[in-house]
Amino acid sequence: MTAEFGADPTLRSYAELVRRRKRWVIGLALLGLAVSLAISFTEPRQYTASAQVLVQPSSQASALGASEQPVTTTEVQTMLQLVTSAPVTRAVQRALGSTPPVSASEVAQTNVIAITAVRSSPATAAATANAYARAFVNYQQAVALDSLAQAEGQLRAQIKSISKQLKQLHGTAGTASEQTALVNQQAVLGEQLTQMQVNSPSETSGLVLVTPAQPPSSPSSPKPTEDGALGLAAGLILGLAVAFLRESLDDAVATKEAAEEFGGATVLASVPLVNSWKKRDRPLVVSLAKPTSPAAEAYRSLRTSLQFARQERELRTILVTSPAAGEGKTSTLSNLGAMFAQAGQRVVLVSCDMRRPRLGQFFGLDESQGLTTAILGELPVEELVQAVPGDDNLWLLGSGQLPPNPAELLHGRRIQEVFSALRGLFDLVLIDSPPVLPVTDAVLLAKDADATLLIVAAGQTSRGDLQRAAEKLAHVNARVVGLVLNEATRRSGSYGYRYGYYGGTYAAGQPQLQVPAQLNDSPTAAHREGSRRAK
Repeated sequence: MTAEFGADPTLRSYAELVRRRKRWVIGLALLGLAVSLAISFTEPRQYTASAQVLVQPSSQASALGASEQPVTTTEVQTMLQLVTSAPVTRAVQRALGSTPPVSASEVAQTNVIAITAVRSSPATAAATANAYARAFVNYQQAVALDSLAQAEGQLRAQIKSISKQLKQLHGTAGTASEQTALVNQQAVLGEQLTQMQVNSPSETSGLVLVTPAQPPSSPSSPKPTEDGALGLAAGLILGLAVAFLRESLDDAVATKEAAEEFGGATVLASVPLVNSWKKRDRPLVVSLAKPTSPAAEAYRSLRTSLQFARQERELRTILVTSPAAGEGKTSTLSNLGAMFAQAGQRVVLVSCDMRRPRLGQFFGLDESQGLTTAILGELPVEELVQAVPGDDNLWLLGSGQLPPNPAELLHGRRIQEVFSALRGLFDLVLIDSPPVLPVTDAVLLAKDADATLLIVAAGQTSRGDLQRAAEKLAHVNARVVGLVLNEATRRSGSYGYRYGYYGGTYAAGQPQLQVPAQLNDSPTAAHREGSRRAK
């Protein structure tokens, strides 16, 4: 993982990443659990039985007069390979009628070999393991007996040869000592032959079936508990891998630090997501509807930050915009205006988005007459501002009729005269503009505004878009007073409600805005009341 703002990753940053991507982690972990349990409950039951064979030193060496040697690891490994040798499998074929597969393994680094069979029934598993064990032991006994028979034949031949030599030396002078040596040798060989004859076949083979296989009482597989645990662990690992992969590929701004790095300004407030904003046809000014909510408190914090900024420099007109559509600039402007009005400031909200105006919907006011009407000189701005119902300090100047050339209209001398008139009538002018990147309107308006407030949607605004928007504003020497991190509590990957621009791209000649139901009874009366208060 690469830290968003260039710092080395820490345990806290990893934990934050997992928290943001926890849907992937939890989802894939549960998927692994479900798949493993599904396989476990659908696959047939299998039973495992094991027979144990002890490998011990062969008595053949002692019978031949040699010292008994301990069993070596090499001998045990050789025996493991011989369990499934051709002679053994042929014997199993004769006993069972088939040669089911088995496995042979050393038991805990001892001289004990476990012969294990896995079958669909307990009795069959035990019978298979025992068949291989007995066939293996019998085969080794046969090999040992054959070896002893050959050794016995060699001893008999040696004894016979010594007898012939004694007959030849009988009656020969000076051969008494030689005869005595031959007699002694013959006696030793006779003892070895007698020892071979008395040794039992089981002792001679060096293998003993110490533990015959018993039918198991429970299946060895499937094991739902163990399989589920393994599936859960595998899904969790996969989920973490996917979370880290998505994080590395995700270009969205998700943290305050990332917003400040790519936006080149300080984040003045982080506004959480409000669930009531999920329907576009029901805009919400949360600072008025839910004044005690966390979002309303965030807007109070934003107002306080801007009040400190206004003490350092006169800020009478503030442009509110965002890098791209759907990042919450209009809702931020509406709530910010309401907050300043509650603080006793005379505030006017100006809808300069002449492509998709939406500001009037937040207050239920008509925007059919407004800014374009004033620019064209049809009515003075004093008669076009509308009082927001329920607030004596808040007014709205709608967009008016949508022109075919918004950029040219916003770049002329007349709009500067409109803003100058508004500054004379109100304490604060908040300007709602289109996003920075799709069109040039915001850049044109930023030149004449005292400050610009840039809105960033957490988890939605890309780092590249934010950086390009900041660069475009810097090219016209616009003063970006700060950033607002909108929907800051959203979980990454689930963007919630994008209360921005829907239904197409920015273009000239958009149809006129459909006016929502009015909160006040008469738009004309609202116009007159707004003009009277402005005067």
